[in-house]
Amino acid sequence: MQKKYFSETGNWYKGNLHSHTVNSDGHFTPAQAINAYRQHGYSFICFSEHDYYTDLRKEFDRGDFLILPGVEASALLLNEDKSRMLKTHHIHGILGTQEMQQAAGDQLIQHGKRLMPPAYVGKWEGLQTAQKLSDSLRKMGCFTTYNHPSWSRVDAEEICGLEDIWAIEVFNYGTEVECGEGYNTVFWDRMLAAGKRINCFASDDNHNPNRFFDSFGGYVVVRSEELSHEAIVSHLLAGDYYSSAGPEIYQFGIDGDEVFVECSNVACIHFICGGYVGCSETVNRYGVTLKKAFHKLDGTEKYVRIECVNEQGRRAFTNPIYL
Repeated sequence: MQKKYFSETGNWYKGNLHSHTVNSDGHFTPAQAINAYRQHGYSFICFSEHDYYTDLRKEFDRGDFLILPGVEASALLLNEDKSRMLKTHHIHGILGTQEMQQAAGDQLIQHGKRLMPPAYVGKWEGLQTAQKLSDSLRKMGCFTTYNHPSWSRVDAEEICGLEDIWAIEVFNYGTEVECGEGYNTVFWDRMLAAGKRINCFASDDNHNPNRFFDSFGGYVVVRSEELSHEAIVSHLLAGDYYSSAGPEIYQFGIDGDEVFVECSNVACIHFICGGYVGCSETVNRYGVTLKKAFHKLDGTEKYVRIECVNEQGRRAFTNPIYL
């Protein structure tokens, strides 16, 4: 019996879920960012300013482009003399569905709300701090993500126990071009191995400084029947999308005792499984382009996720299939 994980109807909509403008520490105005991303084929963007929630839908929404209101909330761990930051949590709150907004009641987050980042000196309870930050955003009608754990210098134990986090940022283009710390799949697999059901996303985290270029390198592509806030957010929450730094994924799923994927031309395909040592597999024809691949399951796997890698080393990621 075959099960496909993407809807077979609807359109594909490309978006950047992590972006900064002059409203925090970015260099583009919102209008400049929107113009740049529209010209590069994007259909939506989340302005996730540091500890400052903005809702610019009335000003900038149009038929072919959406603003997803959001905020990147933070918590800090400083050294003893407060001269350096040892660790930080950055957690997105993205405005949720109508049902989530209604459930928030009078706590619903509003345009212009500023958050006060908690700061700790010398030590902190890392997991509890992150959970409290996420919970506070969810109470305000948002769904949450954990951003760039490698760059943030956190330990796996400080995030693996998180509850009710929608996704982890597995690829951050901005931190990749800034300092080579863009990939976070090890943290994701640790969370999945611990039994957490958590999706992934790729993003730019663009600030658009002069010294490097950090736009158009990480994104999500959502399968949706329409381009509206309710539809895009609902499909994100349902996992009806893929994350990418280049390759396209057209479909993936299970066919009998095999996992399959169909994609654009790539050099190799990784089937990464939760289970015994050696249960994962890379399909590589060494010089022969791949457009699809299969991996046979042995029945012991807890989950499987797929990465499609092109000749430039750029990856696309599926969300997990739980077994």
